[in-house]
Amino acid sequence: MPELLEARGLVKTFRASGHRLRALDGVDLHLGKGETLGLVGESGCGKSTLARTLLMLERPDEGTVRFSGVDPFALRGAELLSWRRRVQMVFQDPFGSLNPRLTAAELIGEPWRTHRDLVPSRRRAARVDELLELVGLRATDARRYPQEFSGGQRQRIGIARALASEPDVIVCDEPVSALDLSVQAQVLNLLADLQRELGVAYLFISHDLSVVRHVADRVAVMYLGRVIETGPTEEVFARPRHPYTAALLSAAPSLVPVEGAREIVLTGEVPSPVDPPSGCRFRTRCWLAQDVCAQVRPPMEHGAACHFPLVDNDAVVASAPANQP
Repeated sequence: MPELLEARGLVKTFRASGHRLRALDGVDLHLGKGETLGLVGESGCGKSTLARTLLMLERPDEGTVRFSGVDPFALRGAELLSWRRRVQMVFQDPFGSLNPRLTAAELIGEPWRTHRDLVPSRRRAARVDELLELVGLRATDARRYPQEFSGGQRQRIGIARALASEPDVIVCDEPVSALDLSVQAQVLNLLADLQRELGVAYLFISHDLSVVRHVADRVAVMYLGRVIETGPTEEVFARPRHPYTAALLSAAPSLVPVEGAREIVLTGEVPSPVDPPSGCRFRTRCWLAQDVCAQVRPPMEHGAACHFPLVDNDAVVASAPANQP
């Protein structure tokens, strides 16, 4: 699969209340053309900061981003403008992400005010109709306002707006978390259909593991600013190698169909990102931690950044701290 988007060694630090918070700490990531990469992890782990950095809404302190081999942070003028249309975003909140004063047609056509050469003025109305029908709405919906649509329909408008730029990559930030379950399935199926038809790649951010398993070709797991496991989705879900990934999956037993599997209860609090543990950041909650975990940052080997990776789910069941009734 051709490499489309690649991040290497991304570091991003913020200052808050006199402290330095390293939101990203050496993140490596890649996304292939037409691929879906699921990005999962607890709140505050750095998922949104990573997405904002890839969208050039944040500039990394260290590391590189390459889009089709080009560093977008080095672009200026027309080249930068052209790049920005190639990476778009679908937001979490379909109610707050659409301007209530604009019609569906005006919302979908917003990118063309900036990227004027994408669609000739005389064709814009027809193109709006095409995009509405592409996302499962009617051409007659073009004149309606956001408040006249349901949550799922609003998210479809958000998707149509993202597609109006003819992007290569769409960052989906929890795109179905605010929707009812039945509507979630419709939107997820729509995203899959669009990917097959248009070849667009998705960076799909979600805390819902069942959704990620359904949509993603590969998955990357984040913990306190680092990617600690990555690999093909079914492989990671069936045979997690990092203890943190195993704990995440065990909290939803149906996702790991191993006879006798039990929930792994992690002890201790999540460390402060202002003062994270040395070495492996997960070591203070890990039942496999040894002295080396405090001294040496584990490299990413065979898909997991762990000095003592799990061999299979049997190891998880046998050695993990079980949930007590």
